[in-house]
Amino acid sequence: MTSVTTIRKRDVFVDDGFMYVFDSLSRDGKKRFWRCRNRNICKARIHTNVKDLTVIKKINDHSHDSDAAKIEAEVAVTNIKIRSAQTLESTSIVLNECTSGLSQAAKVSD
Repeated sequence: MTSVTTIRKRDVFVDDGFMYVFDSLSRDGKKRFWRCRNRNICKARIHTNVKDLTVIKKINDHSHDSDAAKIEAEVAVTNIKIRSAQTLESTSIVLNECTSGLSQAAKVSD
């Protein structure tokens, strides 16, 4: 399980090859509610602790397959966008640095 911040400063939670976007906090502020990133086709949700993002509860099964390579590719694209906005490095240097550790499956992911 990993938490990633997107280029738009939104939190994305990764667990078991699925991506979840932050939905809301509980009334008492102790739980974070996440929904599957594919919300148009999937009703899966997950609840985590606020402090350490430990999974407390999983609701519904996913209606699609997990794709670890796609997640790896999306994280790399986000890192490329953030780095290119923050530095004055050339495009080729940013691309080489951010894609050097990617698996072959992530490099060909759509």
